[in-house]
Amino acid sequence: MTDVTPQETTSLVIEYEVSKAKAEEFWQWQQSIQAEAIHQPGYVRTDICPPVEGAQNKWYIVVHFDSSTNLSRWLDSDHRHALIRHARSRFGDYQYRNLGTGLEGWFSQGKPGDKPGTSPPAWKQNLAVLFGLYPTVMVETLLFSHFGIMEGWSLAPKMFVNNLVSCSLLTWLVMPLVTRLLQFWLTPSSSLAKHTNLMGLLLVLLSYGLMISLFQAFS
Repeated sequence: MTDVTPQETTSLVIEYEVSKAKAEEFWQWQQSIQAEAIHQPGYVRTDICPPVEGAQNKWYIVVHFDSSTNLSRWLDSDHRHALIRHARSRFGDYQYRNLGTGLEGWFSQGKPGDKPGTSPPAWKQNLAVLFGLYPTVMVETLLFSHFGIMEGWSLAPKMFVNNLVSCSLLTWLVMPLVTRLLQFWLTPSSSLAKHTNLMGLLLVLLSYGLMISLFQAFS
């Protein structure tokens, strides 16, 4: 495994289920994939996790690039497509999961036809999460204070319950609404991306200001 300096990366986890009889052939094919990826812009490293002996036949391959753009470029390369076609005939289909900032689970719906590696950039994900997190925490705090919920509790258990409620609301209610509301800006069409990015950013910043003013009036 190649040592790398700490940096922001985006990664693709690929899962193949390969019979024991084809394990050596699969390993050699993976070396071909890695040799091809090394020459791609932004390539960082590849981690290969072979099956656990006697437990299962699944291989996990984690390919790391320095950005989602470079990962997408590699995924679309003709040479890789040729290698994948060969593997499909020998080892069957595979499954993958794209990993990047750690927030992608809230942005995984995307638009029909989106490819792995096309999730919103990290700065948009952070602004969108703040767009949902800030009003959620403020409403929760104001309601708990108004009704005296956990009033006599010490800080540690109170913060735990607050965080549990906030995370649950974000995961199952707030972020699905936020991603749908901001979908035009999170993943704009390429032809309008420049103008949409600017317009969406201004709307998000304006919304922050309005929310701060609103909650200031109630606190």
